[in-house]
Amino acid sequence: MHAAKPVCRRCGVCCRRGGPSLGRGDLPLLASGRLGPDGLVTLRRGEYVTDNVAGGVGPLAAECVKVRPGPDGRACRFFREPDACAVHADRPLQCRLLFCEAPEAVRQSYARDRLGRRDILAPGDPLAALCAQHEAETDLTRLTALCRRALAGDGGAREEVARLIRLDAAWRQLLPERAGVPPETLPFYLGRPLPQALPACRAALAPAALYKPGPSA
Repeated sequence: MHAAKPVCRRCGVCCRRGGPSLGRGDLPLLASGRLGPDGLVTLRRGEYVTDNVAGGVGPLAAECVKVRPGPDGRACRFFREPDACAVHADRPLQCRLLFCEAPEAVRQSYARDRLGRRDILAPGDPLAALCAQHEAETDLTRLTALCRRALAGDGGAREEVARLIRLDAAWRQLLPERAGVPPETLPFYLGRPLPQALPACRAALAPAALYKPGPSA
């Protein structure tokens, strides 16, 4: 007698943990407009995240694009109580693959096929070039190193962290004003604001950081 095939109980636990990351299998949803920039967020290379698929907390080796959370800031924006999906027929591939008691399929897809902004934006799209410029100017790996130095008492590093935070904020003001980018799409095009993407920024600029001993000559 064959064992019964596992069936999703639609308990909503995975939906409450956040929206899915997008993979190449989701390009048709993006092309059709069923998923768009206003409902997505980019997690950038070097951003510290809780990885529900691979497990653990740490910096991302490569950026990924996710469905943005809903009003509670955590659950998938398409999750509806009690335990329902508002886009179930057109849900992203990760949702189709994920089964909490047999996660291997989603792990394999997650490691191989994740999308970044360059995969979604057309090569000639002026916003693609602007995203690349912002990424280079506010590189999170470099910013992480600056935060560590600032926390160790390096005043110059602290000033540079503050400058980059101001620069990031200026990008978020200028894109809507100069390029007509809807403000609700900024989390996709620019990722999260630097103090959200790297909480170490807030610690590096806290007054207490000024009184830590710096490196000796």
